[in-house]
Amino acid sequence: MSRILLADDHPMIRTALEVLLRDSEYEIVATAGTGEAALAEVERLKPDILLLDLQMPGGSGMDVLRRVRVDKRSLRVILLTAAIDDYALLEAKSLKVQGIVLKNSDPAYLLDCLDCVRHGRTWFDPELAKRARKLARSRDSDGRPSLAPRERQLISFVRKGLRNREIAEQLGVTEGTVKVYLHGVFEKLGVSSRTELAIRADEFLA
Repeated sequence: MSRILLADDHPMIRTALEVLLRDSEYEIVATAGTGEAALAEVERLKPDILLLDLQMPGGSGMDVLRRVRVDKRSLRVILLTAAIDDYALLEAKSLKVQGIVLKNSDPAYLLDCLDCVRHGRTWFDPELAKRARKLARSRDSDGRPSLAPRERQLISFVRKGLRNREIAEQLGVTEGTVKVYLHGVFEKLGVSSRTELAIRADEFLA
């Protein structure tokens, strides 16, 4: 039996998913309606899978994903969403999300996704998988991944020598979020340190 923490602020969605998973191999051990509550329950319950709504009050699903990837790298995460833009899709993939399911999809898709994720594989809604492949083909001709506007902005700040606190003030986020952003940029560009990123900034921003 896989233990699931369901984080979604819509009571109807929570009820529908509880009914869907009843008598299955999955048990919803708790629900959370805000980002802060989701993080607290992850720490308290240590679930096998976090089923995470992308849009929630008190910290979006992406905020929660960034935090758990810093603190709970092995936690399996599936995003639930009505829609997701290209930037968030790329960031979710860079943060190693195991699955993404669109809320307007066939409920069987969620069960397929859970089965894949439970066995260590990834599963993306077919529509999103197609978009992700298209985005991957848009990589620069030299093989470097294309950068999202926020990532280019972050690299520019690092090149100017701004500290995490100053970058956080510029972006209107927390220092912890900046650290997560930087980690994602390091992994995407294959750099090992802030210094290397600053030195090679012109190369990446060209």
